[in-house]
This record gives sequence, structure tokens and C-alpha cells, in this order.
Amino acid sequence: DLEKHYLALYIDGLHVKLKRDKKYKNECFYIILGLKEDLTREVVAIVSFPTESAQGWKQIFVSLKERGLESVGLIVSDGLTGLDNSISELFPSTPHQKCIVHLQRNIQAYVRREDKSELAEDIRKVLSPDKEDHTKEAAYDLLIETAEKWGVKYKSLEKYLINLEWQPYFTYLDYSIKVRRMIYTTNWIERFNRSARRTLKLRGAFPNEQSV
Repeated sequence: DLEKHYLALYIDGLHVKLKRDKKYKNECFYIILGLKEDLTREVVAIVSFPTESAQGWKQIFVSLKERGLESVGLIVSDGLTGLDNSISELFPSTPHQKCIVHLQRNIQAYVRREDKSELAEDIRKVLSPDKEDHTKEAAYDLLIETAEKWGVKYKSLEKYLINLEWQPYFTYLDYSIKVRRMIYTTNWIERFNRSARRTLKLRGAFPNEQSV
């Protein structure tokens, strides 16, 4: 059985070579890590569904509720397809923080290598987890300034930043500066992932989901 309440759920994926219909292909297995109220962590689920969807995430959350979960303080994840809709349906009062590390990687893909360092510094100013007076409004204003600055050289980057659904990336700014770095990325799950990757590398490929 699960805890009734978790301070946070962190969701991240690992790609595994899996056999289906006599063919080996990479599929993503999603790890859900729970931060308990005593500040210890536990893996609450490892799930696989080859195509992300709102219906798939809904089924996963329903299964967690069937195991005893009642409420979650915060959900931290990458921008997974359909996850927002499932959160709003099954945990309507739970905020969602999208991982800023994944966002930074996406943004870097829009510029040439020689511009990456300067762009990274500009994005760090937008995010600023350690500035106590940094607000969502200030972060958004800086985001637009950054978009306009880089749009002179990279129109596609400007369009990406202006059209970005920015609210889920700035959720951490609603929290105390003491915990912002703990909740604005999925890094808290990386320790488990590193261990899992070492084991997966030794095994190479797997004959079925259960073996994974």
C-alpha cells in the first residue's frame, strides 16, 4: 500500500530495449518517485506504455489511488504528453512543475554552438531559483526580453519562447527559496536512474516487461 499523501511525485523515464512480436525496440519505462512526509523517498511505480497519452496517465494515477494514494502536494515531470490533463482531472488541486533542465536542453537546440553559453546565461537569469524576490511575473518579463534579443538572430527560438506555455515551468516560484532547487527539476530521481542504467547496460535487452 502507498502513503495517503506525498509531498511530491517525481516522474522521469528510462529507455529500455524490449522484445515485442519477436522484435527488439527501445521503449520508455516511467519511474514515479514519491517524497514522503518524513522526507524519505520511495519508488511508487514503474510503468510502461509505448505511446504517451492522457488516457494512459489517467490509468496510472487511478491505479495509484487504488493502492491508497489520496493526495499529492506537487508533481514534477518533463513535458509528458497528456500528463497535464490527467493531473487536472484526478488531482485538481495539485500544482505541476515541469523540469527546467529539460526546458534548457530544448532551448539550446535552437542556436549554434558558439551561442550556447550566452543563451544559457540568459536563461539562468530567467529562472533564478536563488533570488528571493524573483516572481513569476519577473521571470516572464525576462523570458520575453530574451526571446526578443535572440529573435534578431534566431526567429525560430523567438517563436518557441513566446509561444511557450510558461506557467508550469515557473511553479517553483510559488514556493520558499529554501526548496526551489529541490522541486524545479526531476534531478531527485536521477540517483535511482543512474543505478538503473548501470543494471540495464549490463543486461542489454529484455524479453518482456516483467523482466525489466
